[in-house]
Amino acid sequence: MLRVLLLVALAQFSACTFDPELNRMHLLLPKDQFIEYFNSQNYSWKITDHPYLEGRNLTGTEITKGPIPGVKQLYYDPEQFKDLPENFDARKKWPNCETIKEVYDQGDCGSCWAFGTATVASDRTCIHKDLHVRLSVQDFNCFLGGICNGGIPLGAYLFWIIYGLVTEECKPYNITESKQGICVKECKDPSINYLNDKHKGKDVFLIDDNDDKIKAELVNNGPIQAGFTVYSDIKDYSSGVYEHKYGEKKGGHSVRVIGYGVENGIDYWLVANSWGTQWGEQGTIKIKRHQPELCFKCALLTGVPA
Repeated sequence: MLRVLLLVALAQFSACTFDPELNRMHLLLPKDQFIEYFNSQNYSWKITDHPYLEGRNLTGTEITKGPIPGVKQLYYDPEQFKDLPENFDARKKWPNCETIKEVYDQGDCGSCWAFGTATVASDRTCIHKDLHVRLSVQDFNCFLGGICNGGIPLGAYLFWIIYGLVTEECKPYNITESKQGICVKECKDPSINYLNDKHKGKDVFLIDDNDDKIKAELVNNGPIQAGFTVYSDIKDYSSGVYEHKYGEKKGGHSVRVIGYGVENGIDYWLVANSWGTQWGEQGTIKIKRHQPELCFKCALLTGVPA
């Protein structure tokens, strides 16, 4: 028994890719010198400087791990795993759903949890209802009294199911109002009726921590939402397949998973972030699978439109 526990502990340790020496260089070297050094190494990803992100509140998601009371889990017949493609991109399977291709910028506001839910809900409304809408992140202000101080994705899905979300045409994103916790139950465009503009969800599901189940859900039903632990090195991401190498823990972050694949022999999840298109690969990132310190598969949620 002791030998088994030791092997498990060693396996978990070896899975961690954090490099103490690289982290020391990150802390001591000027930023431009560190970037040059990092990119000269044979890592799976490249970095750059994103000064516009400095000082921003980029996290804000409370990660709920494991089974959630009252929330259904999606299960799949193993037969459905046999024909899954090696690489998948939801933008290519559903090209008519423009929202899947879009990347937003949350700005200096801890609203990633709201963006993750609203974008997944928009994508799935298009995929399953053939209804093209951009659901409003701003409408969540009427749920928590302000979205900039973080929140729980599950609560956002329940709000969508119970109260519905209006479109961005009705309530566009406004950081100033969000920081003040202003809830306005009317549209900026007076020609749109607030209540008539509501689009509701039918159900919310927790996706099991299993690669094949996650891939099958993406291929069959579309994007899903992931809440995971971020470290400061992800802010510097430019291209390639990201794996945590340096930097401190920054908190919980929510993103939209739109696909998966393999690059240079490394399995990854294809993710649309909410830090603008100037970050990463036009706003997206490939995150290496099976990084325990990120807990990427700990809180995977998705919804079904009504």
